[in-house]
Amino acid sequence: MSKVLYIEDHPAQRDILAQMLELNGFEVATASDGQEGVEKTRAWLPDLILMDLRMPRMDGFEAIKIIRSEDKTAAIPIIAISAWASAKHKERALAAGANEHFTKPVDLNRLLTTINRYLKG
Repeated sequence: MSKVLYIEDHPAQRDILAQMLELNGFEVATASDGQEGVEKTRAWLPDLILMDLRMPRMDGFEAIKIIRSEDKTAAIPIIAISAWASAKHKERALAAGANEHFTKPVDLNRLLTTINRYLKG
């Protein structure tokens, strides 16, 4: 079973997407901000990370940079998920090291297709 870490500060969004991922056969862990997400990434070593960008304590951009800078976690695929829809924010997420950028609300079927593509890759 593939392990997905979902880093999102909004509890309702985090819970709903985590449940959807579990229903689709993934083992899911969650974190409520970038700092907790980096710590869980180091400890749990997920197969893929879903990362919100705008969060307290440490935003997703900084968390992505830290994850990418460490040998144990550098190759984990990261999909940024954000309410920020501008090209500037997408470019910034990709420049930080995200593999993909999705805008909220997320199209679940498209997200699952993308997750599966990275996990099979």
